[in-house]
Amino acid sequence: MNFDFKRMLKYQRNVGDQDQKIRYGVGFLACLISIFLGSVPLLLLGIALFASGYTRYCPIYSGMGRSTFSSCCGGKAKETADSHSCCSGEEGKAQQH
Repeated sequence: MNFDFKRMLKYQRNVGDQDQKIRYGVGFLACLISIFLGSVPLLLLGIALFASGYTRYCPIYSGMGRSTFSSCCGGKAKETADSHSCCSGEEGKAQQH
């Protein structure tokens, strides 16, 4: 496993939808727990997780060359407008007209 610092500094979305929801949840929980425990490191971890979910960018993922982000429909072939859940069929409707 190679860790590339140059790739880490290049901003490119690499956090997918499910990963984003997990980061929001864990980040919120860490912030909430840190308030009751008075733990500053736990608060910083929660803020970092929440921020990486919001920006959809994780520098650690970039350094490792990992990504859970996929473009509209995961790069699959064009499907019918009814089957799109990621773009609500907008892309399919625009091409039909």
